[in-house]
Amino acid sequence: MRPLAAAAIRVGIVDENEMFALGLRAALSGQPRIDLPSEGPVDVAVVSPTAAGERSFACPLVLCGEPPARLAEGNQVLAVLPRSTLTPEQLLASIHAAAAGLRVSPPQVPVSSRLDGRRLDVLRLLAAGAGTHEIARHLGYSDRTIKSVVREIQLALGTRNRAQAVAEGVRQGLIGLSVET
Repeated sequence: MRPLAAAAIRVGIVDENEMFALGLRAALSGQPRIDLPSEGPVDVAVVSPTAAGERSFACPLVLCGEPPARLAEGNQVLAVLPRSTLTPEQLLASIHAAAAGLRVSPPQVPVSSRLDGRRLDVLRLLAAGAGTHEIARHLGYSDRTIKSVVREIQLALGTRNRAQAVAEGVRQGLIGLSVET
């Protein structure tokens, strides 16, 4: 008795960037156990953040890009992949995992490696209560550069404002708060 061949995973691609969608299609075409139907139901959809935020899908999603602030109702994102460094191997592995109902998490980068010396210096000065102009003067950068560094810190720590960034920096042990009396 011959073993049954595994069924192909039907994959839909929904991305408003036509070139990116064509690249995804090219990376998946010819792959064993992957079917790219032009219509009909699919087992997994590879979608852009915009599509995930605006359309509801009846299958698990592999999201290419940063997750939107709000997903359309009923969407189940099982993998989030970076657009800029996406490899065909990552895409294929994520599709197989999503088809099996498994969630794919990117490897966690330690926060300390995301905050280098300049960012830590700026975070320490923020914790001390310094404003943009004062930090720029103290470190020898322009106000514009400091504002950009503060945004980088907020992104790295997953915070929305300076106060949250300081609180998260303290919570993660990146900086300490000194209380002067």
